[in-house]
Amino acid sequence: MRKELLVLLRDRGSLITLFLSPVLFMTVMSFALGNSFADLGSPGKLSISIVDEDHSPAAGAVATALAGSGELKVTSTQDGAPLSAAQAQERVKAKTDSFSVVIPAGFQQRIADGAVPEVGYVVDPSSSRQVVDPVQSAISSLIVTVTSQAGTRLALTKLGDGQSDPALRAALQAQVAALDATTHQVNAKVSFPDGEGAIKYPSVYQQEVPGYTVMYVFFIVTVMASSIMVERREGTFRRLLSAPLPRWQLLLGKVAPYLLVAVVQVGILLGFGRFVFGMDLGVHPLALLPITLALAACAVSLGLLLASIARSEAQVTGIGTAVVLVLAALGGCMVPGVFMPDFMRTVSEFVPQGIALNAYQDILVRGGSLDAALPGAGILLAVAVVLFALAVPRFRFVR
Repeated sequence: MRKELLVLLRDRGSLITLFLSPVLFMTVMSFALGNSFADLGSPGKLSISIVDEDHSPAAGAVATALAGSGELKVTSTQDGAPLSAAQAQERVKAKTDSFSVVIPAGFQQRIADGAVPEVGYVVDPSSSRQVVDPVQSAISSLIVTVTSQAGTRLALTKLGDGQSDPALRAALQAQVAALDATTHQVNAKVSFPDGEGAIKYPSVYQQEVPGYTVMYVFFIVTVMASSIMVERREGTFRRLLSAPLPRWQLLLGKVAPYLLVAVVQVGILLGFGRFVFGMDLGVHPLALLPITLALAACAVSLGLLLASIARSEAQVTGIGTAVVLVLAALGGCMVPGVFMPDFMRTVSEFVPQGIALNAYQDILVRGGSLDAALPGAGILLAVAVVLFALAVPRFRFVR
């Protein structure tokens, strides 16, 4: 075992593959995908602009009501001046806004005349109609409410101005003031069905760090299998077989060092995420240990199986790299599962890498304890046992 560890520590290529390469990947990808995870799980506000061409109290009431919505990001000025129709169109063309609401001149006069008020919409053709159309309908309903109130206000104001009785005039003015104080907002409280809660999404580091950790743990498959092929080629196994040791001890001496290296690799990479990126390790970080041990056993068993079926070092490199990369992609290590289509997320639940990543995120993201770690660790251990059982009967020290 000591010999295997010394050989591995002297192999700079393997050390770069197992330790330096994942650090570089998780760093670059964390910065590259940081914005994609920033608002994950929270709906982004729809951005719109308002053009007020009427400059009346009624138009101002509509603009105020829209700007007061907590669900919309509303822009009504640019460079300190009211937004013009041309500027609003440029914002829509540039996809800064999904659409613009244009309140035309004469808006308040139409209300005073009892006519139906008019507004215009300048819409980005590429905007999702499933999102924009309902929002436009809601805005139109809000405008109807506000204009109805504005019409009532104008009527009461006109009526009050024509009153000679100070008491009646004061009462009408109080009603106008009450209308001005009316709010068009609703305090909405969101709840979930009993027994269900909000989905917790990982931060960019809670995705990229464990994702690339799991992916690169499996690169020990090619490192281990290549080492076995070299010892076969150089006759090392032939010399060891002459020693008075049972073959299972020789095999254990070959496998155990890589199992230890895989565990250390996970510890270093998760530690890098914690101390460099400040990644949260969850409420019960010790629950990561059984997942790590099972993951290491799974990777080492796959490496032994590859060494059992490969006929050359070139086959080890080609087959091993292809298997590791494809399984990492299917398991959500490269492309985060939250960005995958449903069928791909389903596939990831049956891939060792996906099982390991989900188990890690149960601890890191969802605050799971040892009980939450055991199912994933158990499945990984079962996969390791199956791979080991397939590898041992086929393994040959000498070919």
